[in-house]
Amino acid sequence: MEFKLSFSVLVFMVFISSSSHAYKFNVGGKDGWVMNPSESYNHWAERTRFQVNDTLVFKYKKGNDSVLVVRKEDYFTCNTSKPIKKFSDGNTEFKFDRSGPFFFVSGTPRRCENGEKMIVVVLAERKKKTAMPPEESSPGYRSLPPAASPSALKTSSSSGLSVCSCSVCIALMIVAIFGF
Repeated sequence: MEFKLSFSVLVFMVFISSSSHAYKFNVGGKDGWVMNPSESYNHWAERTRFQVNDTLVFKYKKGNDSVLVVRKEDYFTCNTSKPIKKFSDGNTEFKFDRSGPFFFVSGTPRRCENGEKMIVVVLAERKKKTAMPPEESSPGYRSLPPAASPSALKTSSSSGLSVCSCSVCIALMIVAIFGF
């Protein structure tokens, strides 16, 4: 009986821990935060879906570059004189604490003007659904395909559903084998 209770608690803990959805993303993939990345930062950010509690990791040469979080107006004019936040440690981690747009630029002169800048839009947190979604034929309803995120460093599952399903399958197999 004690073993069954311990096992049940363990299965529950695995199930709960596998359903978190926070990710770490390497900005620029293997290139990092550089002046001429192989893919523009905005293109990379547009094809990646970001959520509250996700983290961006900026890798760059310490003392040679920096990352600034700026206002929208300062992003478009590459104004680095009034940043909201400034980082220069060479391995900056920035965690999203809200949904909405975030604007990043290099703090090194002329790098922003040469494309070392990025806009990231963080998706709004969704509450549990209480009603069915509108029909496909409803005006204004559009289903979006999932975005790819190949440069994501996973701090949790790539899909909470698949890990949860996997955890449930493993738990069911163990129950079937040992007859709990």
